[in-house]
This record gives sequence, C-alpha cells and structure tokens, in this order.
Amino acid sequence: MTTALYPAALLLELTRVVRATPWLLEVLHVIATDAPPKSYAAAGVIRNTVWDVLHGRHGAEPTGDIDVVYYDPACQRVTLEQRLKRRLPQYRWEVTNQATVHLWQSAKLGSPVEPYPSLAAALRSWPETATCVAVALGENGGLEVVAPFGLTDLFSMIVRPSPELRDPNAYRCRSRDKDWQTRWPRLTVLPLDAPLHSSSAGAIAGPRGPG
Repeated sequence: MTTALYPAALLLELTRVVRATPWLLEVLHVIATDAPPKSYAAAGVIRNTVWDVLHGRHGAEPTGDIDVVYYDPACQRVTLEQRLKRRLPQYRWEVTNQATVHLWQSAKLGSPVEPYPSLAAALRSWPETATCVAVALGENGGLEVVAPFGLTDLFSMIVRPSPELRDPNAYRCRSRDKDWQTRWPRLTVLPLDAPLHSSSAGAIAGPRGPG
C-alpha cells in the first residue's frame, strides 16, 4: 500500500480531539508503555470520540469498549488485555491481534480468509470507512495514524461501507442496530451500495508532531 500523509487540517483536528480528551490521552499513554510496539487505539474509541466532539460533547469517559489493535503473530492477546485492564481497570478493554483476525473471519463466513499482511490491510476489511482508523502516540509526542480509507468520512460524519468488508450483512446490521443517528443526529448513513468517494482514500501518517 502506498504511504501518504493525510491532509494536514484533518491531522490537526484529530490531534486537537485527542488532546482535548484527557481519558483518551491517558489511554494512549498506557498503550504506548504497556502494549507491543505499533499498538493502536482504534474503531469505536476513536470514531465515537470524534463524533462526540463534533456534536459539542466532551465526555469524561469512553462511550463503549476501548478497542486496541496490533499486528504480531507471536503476541498473546489475552496476556496483553489483562495487562491493560490492570493499568486502567475502570475501562472495558477489547484487544484484537490483526495478524490472526482472519481465523475468526473464516469461521464466521464459513470459507477461508487469507491472513492479512499488515495492520492496515486488516483494517480495510472492517465494515465502515469511518471506523477504519487507528491512533497511537508517536515517539515525538505526536500522533501516529493508520487509516486506510483516510480521515475524511470520519470528520464529515459519513457512515459508508468499506469496499473490502468481508461480510456485507455486518454493515447492514450495524447500520440498523447501532442506532448511531440517535446519539449523533448529524451523521449521514449511506446504503451498502454507496461508492467510495475519492477523498476517502488514505494510507499511513506519522508520527506527526503536535500542530
């Protein structure tokens, strides 16, 4: 996958969201110190926080699980999850090793899924483009971001299906059952056959220093 920087304005906005959310900044510090290298907070913990801020909310705690993703075939997920829970037991941690995620996808779909070659490749199979965002603290104190479809849909509050999701029904069910528009009424939820807008393309950025 081509490596490219995201638009500076969106990286700056993401940095502002993180630094304006003390509990998220603490979570990222714990991940940086207690998790394997290249571990990230991802999915709902990033998406929900951004949408909350865009709707004028600054929550004192996460609205759901803290999803942590990493890519390491040799690392035991359970051990890492227990370590993070000991550090911040007040939160619900959900750790996923993206090097092995193809195994449960294969079981769920009833057909073999090839192993993903990287974290970014695994994220591309997630249901919504706005959810395919992972964030970590870089060595220089800035943010390191992995978002294979970019940050535009996240900050435009667009729920769009990933063009590489493995289970189309997962998008239909999540769009219906998550009831996102009740909490975030400014969201636009697109149908399953919605095209991927060119501005949603992205890759890997960072680490980037504070803006």
